[in-house]
Amino acid sequence: MFKHYLLTSIRTLRQNMLYTVLSVFGIALTFVFVSVMLLLAKSSKGDFIPPKYTERTWQVSSIVTETGGFKWISKEFYDTWISKMKTPEITVITNYEVLESTFAKDNLLFFVLQCIEENYFDVCRLKFLLGRPISKQELIDGTPVAIIDRSTKELLFNKNEDPLLKTIEFFGTEYKIVGVVENNSFLTYEMHLTNGNVFLPVKATPQETRFVVSFTAKDKVSIAEVQEEFNRILDEINVVEGIKYSIPSWQKESINNSSKMFQILSIFGLLILMLIPALNILSLNISKSFDRSEEIAIRKTFGAPLHTIFGQLITENIMITLVGAIIGMSVTPFLMNGIDRAILKSGVIPITLSLQFDWVTVFLAAVPCVLVFSFLSGSVPALITAKRDIVKVLKGEAS
Repeated sequence: MFKHYLLTSIRTLRQNMLYTVLSVFGIALTFVFVSVMLLLAKSSKGDFIPPKYTERTWQVSSIVTETGGFKWISKEFYDTWISKMKTPEITVITNYEVLESTFAKDNLLFFVLQCIEENYFDVCRLKFLLGRPISKQELIDGTPVAIIDRSTKELLFNKNEDPLLKTIEFFGTEYKIVGVVENNSFLTYEMHLTNGNVFLPVKATPQETRFVVSFTAKDKVSIAEVQEEFNRILDEINVVEGIKYSIPSWQKESINNSSKMFQILSIFGLLILMLIPALNILSLNISKSFDRSEEIAIRKTFGAPLHTIFGQLITENIMITLVGAIIGMSVTPFLMNGIDRAILKSGVIPITLSLQFDWVTVFLAAVPCVLVFSFLSGSVPALITAKRDIVKVLKGEAS
């Protein structure tokens, strides 16, 4: 029976090449949309995010007054008040954002610098391609060393050139490159732990006025205890300065929640993007099925059962889906790389989405989504068409 379905489907699809090509293109486009959105979501979660303890890490970069004013966290503020906190398991201070330029290959290039201190690697992991992390002693001493990401390496050095132990200049100081890491997606930049192309010791750079403090609690519940202690410190500041400060409401959640928000938006975007080709393919299938109503009515007249006609139409849809999925799967890795390279070359700052193509995500998530979508878009019009009244169809009447 299946062999009969298959041969008939091939013959029918060959007779309707325009319909076949449009349907395959729609399925391939759907596959690409689904894969891109899933990989975007994964770029903001899981192994692509360097922070180790996102669910129990809380960050603060500013405090607000009763009148709506705010005060940025400075190094002096950290040393005077925050450094004496006892409840956090690990406290990390990083710069808010520093944009600096340097000359390379006769071009002026801009980079986002991530200034880090001795506890940084206790809460963050970077995927090293070459070299090593900055040691704790180098961070404590303020040794002028640097870690660069892959995009920075590609912009500063030739393809096969080894960047290790070469120097890069910022603030009039030459920093020796000790490591090269994989790009971090700018989708995680709001965390202020991984928003850099170049990683430098805080003590080896001019002191900045704006910092972000990341508190890693003992567990997720203990974040509330850390915030309570921070509020007690703000009460002490109120006594000294006569200004009542508080934590901004948008800074009271763990950094894991910001990733969850992006994932929710990604799912919503995924549904919207799927809706576009879904409606097009569904309308195309309904239109084509109605065009074949007379053929189906005649087959029913000669005794073809409903399940046979339905099976025939579904087999055609499955064949189109498989071909479209294969094409989409072939195109997606090149598209991922193309998007990253286009973003990298479009601006002065070397940022990327880091959309690393992941076969596990594709096979376990994208393929099932496309198959379900394709089955529904094909089965609904097939069932409607197969159930149409024979007499009305042959008379040319609408049913």
